[in-house]
Amino acid sequence: MFSLAVITYDSLPYFAFSVYRPLAMFPMFAASLLLLFTDFKFRPGDVPLLIFAVYSVGHSLIASVGGDMGASLKHAVTLMFGISMYRVSLYIAEQAKNDPALRRQIAVYLLVGFVPPLAAGMLQLADAYLIRSGFSGALTGLFSEKVYKGRIQLLSGEPSWGGIHLLTGGLLLLYLFKEGYRKITIAPLIGCAVLLVLSFSAYAYSVLLIALLVYVLIANKYRFRMLLALGAIGLVVVVGVPFLLETLKVSGYFTDRFQFDFPHLLRSDNSFFIRVIFPAIGFMEFWHHPIFGVGGGYYYREFAELLRGHFDYGMKFTEVANLVNDHPEMATSRNMWSKLFAEEGLLGALLFLGFMTAALRSSRRHPYAQFAFALCVSLVMNFDSYSFVNFWLLIGWIRGGFFEGRPDARAAEWDTQNDRELRRTA
Repeated sequence: MFSLAVITYDSLPYFAFSVYRPLAMFPMFAASLLLLFTDFKFRPGDVPLLIFAVYSVGHSLIASVGGDMGASLKHAVTLMFGISMYRVSLYIAEQAKNDPALRRQIAVYLLVGFVPPLAAGMLQLADAYLIRSGFSGALTGLFSEKVYKGRIQLLSGEPSWGGIHLLTGGLLLLYLFKEGYRKITIAPLIGCAVLLVLSFSAYAYSVLLIALLVYVLIANKYRFRMLLALGAIGLVVVVGVPFLLETLKVSGYFTDRFQFDFPHLLRSDNSFFIRVIFPAIGFMEFWHHPIFGVGGGYYYREFAELLRGHFDYGMKFTEVANLVNDHPEMATSRNMWSKLFAEEGLLGALLFLGFMTAALRSSRRHPYAQFAFALCVSLVMNFDSYSFVNFWLLIGWIRGGFFEGRPDARAAEWDTQNDRELRRTA
């Protein structure tokens, strides 16, 4: 079964690139099929998730009658992939919980996986703030259809993807650093911290602040420290970031977001409009269909009507106008919590939240696990797919006990073995 972990985490280098996201999904799905030939089973707390999947797919198929069957099938596939990724992550977390060799292997894969995007990010950093020639765009263009001038997007499809990978990977690297794998994790950890700050990604900052707020609300340890961290990071975003933008002479559409004029941003910033209004439309759909929702995959059915009726000023944005007039079937809520309530209604939402409650209980044994849970809650505020790799990776590792502390009786043995492995790596 150790080989199964190696097969799955051979895809981890690609986890750092959103452009390679399908390459991370399919190996994990294949590994989940291999798990069918073992005695590995879901945990009792996973029952609400399994019931949710059955209910959601069945409800979606019923909603598809006389309509678009393709949306229902796509919805079922994303659920299948999401549960598969969770199952594999859960298995690996359980295997790695008391196995320093496997933990070291994961640390090495994180190092290998983050070297290319962090290197690209550093090139973009130098290009954006020192050289200013645009040379890094040619490299980024090999991996992304759209290159954002002057942005730090790593090798991702857009800067927000780069930001969430920095947050997710940074958390895992920090935890492994604290566990003693310092030589392996120190360089990518510093790179993640530098690029996260200098990416000037309002979305990444928002995710981090919301995660800290959620942690403060759920924590049973270090609550006061996290409250201080929340205040300090909030001060950095409000005061420090505008100062850096001015000092480094950074210009671009994204800098207007740090003036914090939200009514103005709704009417002038296409990305901000979509990230705020599309989830709002989802909750409006939930208000109209509170018990059962509109059906999995069918958020789009009332989207155009609600947007024209309540937020017609957004039609001046090309992306919004194209969705409303030409391709309303491609509209999504851009927020998993909005999607959950809009499409599944109260019945489906309670089932999924029951599973999240089990994950919350599992996280209470270690502060890192609690922050990972808080980060999961925050990460999906702009991504609504049930096949979101980062979400299921962290949830699986929380439920599998990856973040739990080492037993005292094994601490000396663990440290000795870890030092031996690190010397061998060096």
